[in-house]
Amino acid sequence: QGHGFHEDGCRSGFQVATELTGIPLPWASNNNNNDETMEPIMLLPAPDLTLAASNPKGGWVTSLYKTLTYTWPVAICKKFITSFLHIAIQKGRLNLKLNDGSIIGFGDGTPCGSDASAVTLRVFNDWFFVKTALEYDLGLARSYMSGHFVVEGLEDPKEYDNVLRPINLPDETNTSIGDPVGIIRLFMLLIGNRDAPGPVHKPLKSSQIYSSALSNASGLVISKIGSFLNYLFFTLTMDNSERGGSLKNIHAHYDLSNDLFTSFLDKETLMYSCAVFDAVKAPPGQTGMVFRGTLEEAQIRKVDNLLDRAQLEPGMRLLDIGFGWGGLSIQAAKKYGCKVHGITLSVEQKALAEERVKQEGVGDLITFEVVDYRTFARRTENVGAFDRVVSCEMIEAVGHNHLGEFFWVVEQVLKSDGILVMQAITTPESRYENYRTTTDFINTIIFPGGCAPSLHSLVDAAYQQSTLTLEHIDNIGLHYARTLAEWRRRFNANESFVRKLGFDDVFLRVWNYYLTYCEAGFHSQTVNCLVLVFARQGCNALVPLCETRSVSQAKSLTESEVQHWLNESD
Repeated sequence: QGHGFHEDGCRSGFQVATELTGIPLPWASNNNNNDETMEPIMLLPAPDLTLAASNPKGGWVTSLYKTLTYTWPVAICKKFITSFLHIAIQKGRLNLKLNDGSIIGFGDGTPCGSDASAVTLRVFNDWFFVKTALEYDLGLARSYMSGHFVVEGLEDPKEYDNVLRPINLPDETNTSIGDPVGIIRLFMLLIGNRDAPGPVHKPLKSSQIYSSALSNASGLVISKIGSFLNYLFFTLTMDNSERGGSLKNIHAHYDLSNDLFTSFLDKETLMYSCAVFDAVKAPPGQTGMVFRGTLEEAQIRKVDNLLDRAQLEPGMRLLDIGFGWGGLSIQAAKKYGCKVHGITLSVEQKALAEERVKQEGVGDLITFEVVDYRTFARRTENVGAFDRVVSCEMIEAVGHNHLGEFFWVVEQVLKSDGILVMQAITTPESRYENYRTTTDFINTIIFPGGCAPSLHSLVDAAYQQSTLTLEHIDNIGLHYARTLAEWRRRFNANESFVRKLGFDDVFLRVWNYYLTYCEAGFHSQTVNCLVLVFARQGCNALVPLCETRSVSQAKSLTESEVQHWLNESD
């Protein structure tokens, strides 16, 4: 028609629609007389954009409404946030870059967090101040999810901590999510200032540090209201009860899409839990640990480690509580010939796990079932029926108030000389009482109703509801930081695939925030991941844990040996 490609297409579509319906377009008359010189007649006049400005009443009302609902809240909350950050950020450097070009800075610039460079937040929407002021931790997360801000990347890749972002790996920064490693740097800066020692050492009890449910928002008074309301909502709607509560919470995360999870988990086991890498302490000049090997190798190592801790033997019956996509169950059946019964509340996981069992040819050894662990234990045929019980990062979905029920279940199904091996994400005792009585991004948005228990709470629950005793413990938390980094890199590398599944920019930001939030927690050891072995008194099957090789720590590598180890991994 000569109006250009896009306009010709629109005009043709409009013409066909008019012919089919007999209804003319609302902004032009139906030109039936074929008079090409006839100008279209506007049936609905174009809106007068100057009307509001010329109408004193409408303009005044609109202006007042904006002032009360946006301008004043932003101004007040911006004042609260900037005042709070001036107190909270003493070390390092945090910059807020605003739309008017101004930059608000906090901190003295001394090294703090993961590196010595400033962390810069590019704030696109001033509602960022309102969300963060009113909801604290959750508000910051929701503001990022909404696209109110991103963290800018560093110009020189060498400025990053080499553990967080190895210089040989590609940059993950894009316009939608900003710099995901920058989010980790933000969390590390906040954690570094939170945990900075005072000028004078003052011995304290944990209860003196975190004294109440609202102290999570101490220093930001206005957020106590939002924190309380979020916790009230959490308590009323996200309890992990046997009658539907746990099922609803599990469905909200694990039934998102099997294809989504396969986009970033390892290809061998599909384990959605901490892997165990080949690792050594970082050489001088670096912090933490350095790792080598693939995620697939690390997950197989983890699974074998859990089965070894259980002292599994051929022919035994194993109960896998929260079997995920079946990686541990399949390995137990293939390596030991065990009869495995797995239970879950995720329909999607069960479907894919059964496909994988069939592919591996171990269908005669493995049975999967969708059932609550408490319901399962009440069946008469399951009492004392299992030699071993393994639960890999399922305990976080139980909830603090139901920890005792979990150990009661294990007590019911485990033979007298049986062993429970549990891999659990845990919260340090010093933070636990405050943590379990507040809400955060993870237990509200990512894992509804979730709770990462403290070691003490687990041992106490076992004492209260069973005869099980903690016999052995390993801390693999630093390996989780690397695991999460691997997941994030794979997820972002498969962004186009994830979008084809129907997930949008908001989800991409949610998932990156989730993975980086957790990575920073494990990297700073704000949270841990423990492998725990429980058994009843006098369990002879655990004698191997008392062997010299089990109780002796291997000699640390020398600096030259570490360097040789690093060279081998290149």
